[in-house]
Parts: sequence; structure tokens; C-alpha cells
Amino acid sequence: MNDPLVRSLLAKTALSASRGEFEPFKTSSIFDSTAQNPDWLGKEPQRIQQLMPT
Repeated sequence: MNDPLVRSLLAKTALSASRGEFEPFKTSSIFDSTAQNPDWLGKEPQRIQQLMPT
């Protein structure tokens, strides 16, 4: 593909790409096994706990 064709293709897909419309595996926790099993991560270190609101 030459440069004008590449630019044209990127322009056509920019909006969908910016929203992750066709990539839920990248933009959601639906396919994230760790998000579905947070106990795998263990307890947050004390320094992190202090950053989290109670």
C-alpha cells in the first residue's frame, strides 16, 4: 500500500479504533481471567492500600 492508501484506511477506521469497538478483549474485562478472579493477585501491599479510598 502506498502512503495515500494507508492514510485513507487509517482515517476510515480511526473512530472505531479509538473506541475499541471491535476489540472487547483489549478494552473490557470480559476476557480477563484475572479480573474475574481478583484473589489470584493476592492482597494489595500496604503502600497501595494507603492510596485507595476507604
